[in-house]
Amino acid sequence: MRRSARLDRRIQAGAAHLTLAVRDGEHSWGELGARIAEFEARRFVLVTDGTAPRGQLARVRALAAARAPTVLHELRTRPLPTDPATDGRTDADTLPDGTVIAVGGERACAVPAAVRVPTDLAAACGPALTLHRPVPAALAWVRTDLLAAGPAARTRAGLVTVVRHVLAVCPAHCPTLAGLLTPGARHDARTLTALLALCADARSALVCFDPDETGPALALGYGRSLAAAARATLGPALAPGDADALGLLLAAAVAARLGLAARPTGRAHRDLLARNGSATALPAGADLDRFAAAAVAATGPGLLLLADLGRPYCVDGRLLTPVDGAVLRAAVGELAARADQADRADRITLPHSRAAGSGPVAPRDRGDGRPAAGREQDGTGSPCGRDGGRSTVETRSGPAGTAVQQKEFPS
Repeated sequence: MRRSARLDRRIQAGAAHLTLAVRDGEHSWGELGARIAEFEARRFVLVTDGTAPRGQLARVRALAAARAPTVLHELRTRPLPTDPATDGRTDADTLPDGTVIAVGGERACAVPAAVRVPTDLAAACGPALTLHRPVPAALAWVRTDLLAAGPAARTRAGLVTVVRHVLAVCPAHCPTLAGLLTPGARHDARTLTALLALCADARSALVCFDPDETGPALALGYGRSLAAAARATLGPALAPGDADALGLLLAAAVAARLGLAARPTGRAHRDLLARNGSATALPAGADLDRFAAAAVAATGPGLLLLADLGRPYCVDGRLLTPVDGAVLRAAVGELAARADQADRADRITLPHSRAAGSGPVAPRDRGDGRPAAGREQDGTGSPCGRDGGRSTVETRSGPAGTAVQQKEFPS
């Protein structure tokens, strides 16, 4: 199946919509300039978070300045917001008037902007695809050849976002992703385009029915509040993306301790993250009490937990499960104990992966270095294609959650 580094997707949520345009090659700058001109702005505000490569930022600024007066606004250094629904709003309140163009990583792309130019994979797969109100229409423009040429550590961190989508929304693609991931995190533009298609299709399928992201679309933020707690308390000891990895692992450990999962999902979490070279346990010397306290504070009204891969646990119509502090502390202790274990069984391959057996298994050489994909669309096979796949939410009602219903959503 032919695949290219070019992709066009449209994500619709209520009256708002976002166009994802993935391109490669220097010739694509001209197209970005034309798309910026379509906004017919009187003034552009170029927002960055200090992570964008200088050359790329200068190029976008020149394209905007050729069409309207442009001012540069650099966001103040501060931690990422913990609530996906409020990402960047504090920063947005201080922006100068004008049409916003965001260039950079997750913080920059979390600001409500008409044009988003993510410069790392985590931003491209996450906040750059979010439909921020009050912006009714937005463009996310991604150069995958530039992403592929970036530092491997940033690519590895972005792949944790892809892992989140697969675990919580598109579990059928676990074997494909497992065969792709390597600690070296070097992937070509076509592979990154296919991964972007996966994330875009997953988001599109959920927000189409849940534009406010208060129902099934909460799965897109699986593990993020716990990741924020890890980032705040363990940040200096963690490599990029490891806080997000620990958030996923902690969520799986909590679900297992509460007995919510129909079958253990922790192995799938650990296998994908281990193949990616991400953290699968807390770093040595971590302050467990401080991390546990932060995790308890981050739960708020509850946590989104999985009854199975791709199946959020639902109680009385709610996807956020209240979690007792003692359970969270025990789950944190489990991650700490895992750091001291040398048991190879912790890295058993996925139940349905193409590599069987225990212990870390090198991904199969697929010949072209690219993941398997769904049907071809826009010249790109999306691993989370639109072939009628369904995502199931398990609903439990009653005092003990004994009445079980299943509701399906396209995925």
